[in-house]
Amino acid sequence: MTVSEVALAGLTGLSAFIVNVATFAVVYVVLALGLNLQWGYTGLFNISVAAFWGIGAYAAAVVTKPPSAPTAFGLNLPYLWVDVAGVPLPLAPAVFAGALTAGAVSLLVAIPTLRLRDDYLAIATLGLAEVIRLILTNEEWLTQGARGLSVSNPILGMDYSNLILLGIALTLLGVTYWLLEAGVDSPWGRVLKAVREDETVAKSVGKDTFAFKTQSFVLGSMVMGAAGTITALQLNFLVPGQFAPRWAFYVYIAVIVGGSGTNRGAVLGGLVLAVLLELPRFLRDFVPFESVVTNLRLLVVGLLVVVVMTYRPWGILGDPEVMRREE
Repeated sequence: MTVSEVALAGLTGLSAFIVNVATFAVVYVVLALGLNLQWGYTGLFNISVAAFWGIGAYAAAVVTKPPSAPTAFGLNLPYLWVDVAGVPLPLAPAVFAGALTAGAVSLLVAIPTLRLRDDYLAIATLGLAEVIRLILTNEEWLTQGARGLSVSNPILGMDYSNLILLGIALTLLGVTYWLLEAGVDSPWGRVLKAVREDETVAKSVGKDTFAFKTQSFVLGSMVMGAAGTITALQLNFLVPGQFAPRWAFYVYIAVIVGGSGTNRGAVLGGLVLAVLLELPRFLRDFVPFESVVTNLRLLVVGLLVVVVMTYRPWGILGDPEVMRREE
């Protein structure tokens, strides 16, 4: 299933198209915010973005299965729907489950890998992304493997369900942005920036840099897992190929274009990436040469990166401190 085949209820035509693209844009922005915390603020070169995104999506799908859904060994998984005004909504537990599961896995990964230097950390996290994809493919008792896993999403039966999902996604984005802004402007955030600039100096003043890097890595991964929840609820059907390791490079492009080391830049970069990647998928009903536009979108992304790196190497809304040093 491609993103253009997502079921839309309550809205049709151009309005449904806009709402659906907007929801995917929010997902990209949240992913960029998580990566910006890890790389932009702390200097952790994490290429396992797709792994934690996928973990969050699958965790949300698993914990929201109805009691009658078949599961491993004939046992039912926890039934975590929340009843709101008589309507069973699994959304809040799904978001928490996606974020917490991604955070737990990232903590296990952080302990052995965050002591590695940049190049080796990148190699290790790239390997992790592929390992997670293979686990999702082969552990059919839990994920249904390549056959795909259906996602229980009761809001599909409600009027304007796509608008409701967009509202949920925007709420997640708003809360995430506010928490990250508060964090990076605090003494904790200043230590992260010190680790990014010179870890040896941060150690020399008594800071436990490994602990701070672990916290940044885990929190960023939890944000990515929460984004996976929205993806699961929008696509309603998950296959491991949707979370291929290459997605990490798209999210890096978003952070680079918008400006690393600033949450505003991550938001802008995520929006730009969404327009470039998702817009052509939905143009088949509106323009006669949609297939050509779709094939050219990666070329446009590459040209955008070249232009930004040439004229504003710190990004469109890059860290003001970096901008002042460059100017």
